[in-house]
Amino acid sequence: KFIVRTVLEDLRVGVKEGILRDAIFNACLNVDNNEDNEEINKKNKENKALLQKAYDLTTDFGLVFEYACDGISRLKEVSLIPGQPIKVMLFPKAENIEDAFRIVGKPMAIEYKYDGFRVIISKSKEGIRIYTRRLEEVSKQFPDLVKYAEKYIKAETAIVDGEAIGYNPKTKKYVPFQEISQRFKRIYDIEKLEKELPIELVLFDIIYLNGESLLDKPFKERRKILEESVKQEAYKLTLAKQIITDDIKKVEEFYGEALEAGEEGIMAKNLESPYKPG
Repeated sequence: KFIVRTVLEDLRVGVKEGILRDAIFNACLNVDNNEDNEEINKKNKENKALLQKAYDLTTDFGLVFEYACDGISRLKEVSLIPGQPIKVMLFPKAENIEDAFRIVGKPMAIEYKYDGFRVIISKSKEGIRIYTRRLEEVSKQFPDLVKYAEKYIKAETAIVDGEAIGYNPKTKKYVPFQEISQRFKRIYDIEKLEKELPIELVLFDIIYLNGESLLDKPFKERRKILEESVKQEAYKLTLAKQIITDDIKKVEEFYGEALEAGEEGIMAKNLESPYKPG
């Protein structure tokens, strides 16, 4: 039973990601178990953070284990791999607009928070792969998103971050996520659902382009690269609506517009921030 489940990658024995990470750390990178030595503890903490980063970039413990056993210098070589899912960057909630300014600074980029589902789209020579924030591949369920990525992303290889949102094909009004969620588990009649429950792909970040990782570039630069790397078409592929401001009143107006459009709210982003997977 366990051999079959291992092959199917569906083990379900309660071994979580953190346990696997710590096991690899203990096997390959643990300098010493002497808890009284501050220098050793600091080194171990750094090594564990590097191990976690390698997993966040590749979501492949087999690869991470192989690199970790070769040593720290080899582990540092781990980078984004087009076609592989990665852990998306997540955001904390701000209590209000003033709190958002406190967290990310002034001026800040403000974007709509769309009522859809998060997708990482990877374009490579092998084709288009679409992953959810839970690292599940949904390329077959969403052939429309695959077509949009092929047609509108002007790059040989790219990894982009965005939101897929549904809309009513007759009224063109956006619909809540619940209305399109049935497409996730569908195996049959996919083309029929594609017409009945169409989806628009809204991109807000790019982290890899034509062989180059963009993780360490500031957000304002990544947004500019994203704008240059895609062609937009309404109800197919667009960029997240954005303003850059340090004016609370403008943010409040933008927030009102987002709610009126049927979206969940707004996102506040630091213009100088790198992209941190996981």
